[in-house]
Amino acid sequence: PVYAGLHGWRTFHARTMRAVSTQLRGGMSDEQEIYRDAYLRATVERGGLLIRTVRTTLAFPDVAALEASHDALLRVVRLHVGPRSRLLQDLRPAPGRNEPEFEAALTRVRSRLLPLFERRATLVQTSVGKLQLSRLQKEDKLERLVSQDEAELMRYLGFAD
Repeated sequence: PVYAGLHGWRTFHARTMRAVSTQLRGGMSDEQEIYRDAYLRATVERGGLLIRTVRTTLAFPDVAALEASHDALLRVVRLHVGPRSRLLQDLRPAPGRNEPEFEAALTRVRSRLLPLFERRATLVQTSVGKLQLSRLQKEDKLERLVSQDEAELMRYLGFAD
């Protein structure tokens, strides 16, 4: 993961805060990568209010890899989430998995990740993906917009450009 090579939490936090501060003054790019592994990438954007997670095209070989990747992601996300944070999950590149053991593991992941955010949105590639995520939203009992349109999701999250 990205954070592993840095010299401890204080250095990581100071670099992140400088990046956000610079961005708010109109400096560098708004996107600050906070996590990356073979399966997931996460960035902080919009002055720290938006956390974007992007699933890569690499399939999880087993449930243990899925859980380890998401556990590491969650540890980093918790360092950046605040009371007004919003989550945009981009699942478009992800290979589909609907085996019961993977669905159960993803339910556990969602139950730990999604409640951290004031608003949640999920970007999908297909209508089938939208239907599946809409079904899962009902099971999660948490409001979330699922769409194939990133601009629509950004408006929902409160970031109209």
